[in-house]
Amino acid sequence: MKKITLSLDVIAAIIAVTILQACANTAGTQCVCEKPTLTPASGPAAIVIIKTATMGASLRYTLNGSTPTGGTSGHGTPIAAQSGSVPGPLVFGRTLKAIAYKAGCSDSLIAVGKY
Repeated sequence: MKKITLSLDVIAAIIAVTILQACANTAGTQCVCEKPTLTPASGPAAIVIIKTATMGASLRYTLNGSTPTGGTSGHGTPIAAQSGSVPGPLVFGRTLKAIAYKAGCSDSLIAVGKY
């Protein structure tokens, strides 16, 4: 194994660059909502739980295969919380699609489950 020795000046410069890059990435970019998770992910279900890891986000879902959209005038059934449930039982052959959204953030990717 090769030993590498760095001076304190080099270590300080590496730390400073790392901190500046982290600040630029968080301050200059818009947040993106995490893709919702569906439990169960597919198959027969009496209830499907939809969750997102994005704090303060809301959810929308559809059961007819159309794609939900976020925002106050979005398409789909709203769940005004970070998690919620879709009442069932879901009819065989249904496709559930869900999206997470939050003001000031980009909408999540679409979660898809076949029930």
